[in-house]
Amino acid sequence: MTILASSQVAAEQKTSTSGIELVVPTAAEGSTDQLARLIAAGLTRKGFGDVNVHNMPGRSGTLAASHVATSAPDGRTLLVATPSSHGIASAFESKMAYDPGTSFTPIIRFAAAPYVLVIKPGNIGTLAQFVDKAKSAQGQWHYSSTGIGGPHHLIAELYFQSAGLSLRHVPAKGGAAALEKLIDGSVEVMLPAAILALPRIQQGQLKALAVTGNQRLKFLPEVPTFTELGTPVDLVSWYGLMGPAGMPAAQAKRLAITVQEILAEPTVQAQLSELGIDRTADVGTAFLDVIANEVTRWKALVSGLGIRSSDMATDK
Repeated sequence: MTILASSQVAAEQKTSTSGIELVVPTAAEGSTDQLARLIAAGLTRKGFGDVNVHNMPGRSGTLAASHVATSAPDGRTLLVATPSSHGIASAFESKMAYDPGTSFTPIIRFAAAPYVLVIKPGNIGTLAQFVDKAKSAQGQWHYSSTGIGGPHHLIAELYFQSAGLSLRHVPAKGGAAALEKLIDGSVEVMLPAAILALPRIQQGQLKALAVTGNQRLKFLPEVPTFTELGTPVDLVSWYGLMGPAGMPAAQAKRLAITVQEILAEPTVQAQLSELGIDRTADVGTAFLDVIANEVTRWKALVSGLGIRSSDMATDK
């Protein structure tokens, strides 16, 4: 993990203060959108001008990523990169309009969060009980996700297949819409990112049975990890900031420093903690290393699950 000091770039070129388009590869109100708006507000406070969030969902994040990759490298068009745009997409599309590494200037991977298996509150209290009930349903249960080929879909299939379950997939346009399908009873289960599910869990609308990763969530200390329950699922969601390839190094450094300063603010730290978000600080080439690992990992996972590129939805 790399931490940058403000003194490193104090005298270097500054990013234009005329404004930034922050492109988000998902629909509004989802987990990525929530974090993007937190970062956008912070960048505006820190003197980067008006930072406007532009939601551009579709094709596993490739629409948004392509837009940024082909923009001018002046620091005024940035991408909130995710496992979808910089990992999963490579597993489905052999000829993308961009390269996950070389088409971008890596700025900082700033946050990570586990996924959580959630159901509606009722007579199921443990993951083992859920598995028994789902098996008894003989393939008639459903689960929602942000779309075919998205992380919620793939992680759910990874777990369900390992547990010997067969559930019908009901994709939705965005995380908020997918959660509503669970809350209104259209589906029985979902595996969203914690940032998306925690508010609904805390409101009593959803019940959590297990979390991915290697540690329990601070705000859900009673909910075990999948590993504790004998089925390791260690994939987590992550969020990073990237610009087009060729951005001046001083701009990228200043942005990385500023994002770290924003996330270190007490009020922002409290928000992140409540949403189950861990701060990270993979800067520059360290962020590129993360992306290289993600591409390899998701290609292997998608191949193992038997999901084809022809199954992909055009809009998530």
